[in-house]
This record gives sequence, C-alpha cells and structure tokens, in this order.
Amino acid sequence: MSASATIAEDSHRVIGEIVELLHQASEQTWHDAATESPRVSLGLGIDLAHAQASLLLPVDYQIPLGVVDGRTVAQLLRDAEHRTQTLPLHRPEMAETSDLVVALCDLIREAGHLDC
Repeated sequence: MSASATIAEDSHRVIGEIVELLHQASEQTWHDAATESPRVSLGLGIDLAHAQASLLLPVDYQIPLGVVDGRTVAQLLRDAEHRTQTLPLHRPEMAETSDLVVALCDLIREAGHLDC
C-alpha cells in the first residue's frame, strides 16, 4: 500500500470517528432541546457539522458505531475536535477539513455557553 493510500485510510478512519461523535452529540442535544429551546441552534449546528464531515468520506464508508458512555455534548465535541489534530490538514485533499475544524471550535464554544 502506498503512503498516500495509508494516509487516506487513516484520515477516513479519523473522520468516521468524528462523524460518530457528532451523531452522539446531535442525539443528546436534540433530546435535551425539547425542554430548552436555545439548544435548538446548537443541534442545528451539530447536524450541519455532521453532514460536512460525512461528505469528506467515501460514499461506501462504514462509520464505526461508538459506545454511548455518558459524555456531555461539550465533551463529545471536544473529542471530535481533538481527533482533527491527527489529520494531515496540509495535504491538498484535506483542504475542506479546515472548515470542519472551525465549525467544531464554534460548537464547543456554544455548548460551553449553554452548559451542555
């Protein structure tokens, strides 16, 4: 396997993990949004980031199912952002990923303001 194929495979794995973390954060946010309307905005932002991350994966990529372990929305978002730090953002094929990183940082800030 070539070095660039290995990088792509590793990047897809990490992005798949990010997608799953965003899915968990979305589920938790929408569950809580029924009683707290400011969380609706956060839920929409998480869903947009989830879609954005999903588009970075091949169509047939199988996203690994994560274990729901009681982390807060803010913790899930921080974990997703932390995983982006391992991505080779300097590579041309990863250029769109920088927008995802910015979105995650904004969502972390919003979740912190809402004490999620």
